[in-house]
Amino acid sequence: MLMAIPPVAVVLEEEAIALYYRRLIRAVAIPVIVQDASGYVGRPMSIELQVRLMEEFGPERVQFKPEAPPLAERLGQLRAASGNRAQCYEGSGGVALLETFPFGLAGTMPGADLIRGIVPLWRALQRGDAHAAQAIHAPLAGLIALQKTLDAYLAVEKHLLVRQGIFSNTIVRGPVGWQMPDAVRAEVDRLFDALLAVALCHASN
Repeated sequence: MLMAIPPVAVVLEEEAIALYYRRLIRAVAIPVIVQDASGYVGRPMSIELQVRLMEEFGPERVQFKPEAPPLAERLGQLRAASGNRAQCYEGSGGVALLETFPFGLAGTMPGADLIRGIVPLWRALQRGDAHAAQAIHAPLAGLIALQKTLDAYLAVEKHLLVRQGIFSNTIVRGPVGWQMPDAVRAEVDRLFDALLAVALCHASN
């Protein structure tokens, strides 16, 4: 799939945004995910525009990663306005899965550092195990709460990827506006250990 946010260097009217996505969709043979990343890059796309794109090209060709706040409410509106045909992916790093899963998700797109917690969380939700889902979600939410900015997200993610033997270093290309303090690093490690422990516990049940 090709995932694309709307243009962010200029403020566009909705018809210009629609034209931008139509050009992308027609240029590729694979599905296009409309990423409404307005939680951090600008104003939200209207539900009407998103549904119009889906109706024009079909729910297999046009899918969605809604990130405009309030996330669960907006996702529910998109699903309802599309007759529950819109294929949506949760895009908050997994922290909103408890709220958004009941609306019917095609999947989730978290950062790579927390997969070992998010996969068991997704499976717990699929089997309707609310106790396991809540237990896994608690340390996951704590970790994501520490990632208050893009710099913080990159620092925490790379630290955890090094811990898991995936990356060899935590270098973030500069300029960066935030360096992880030792106290935050210790809390990240504590929460990640808790996440692994609870995910392992519930994966074996």
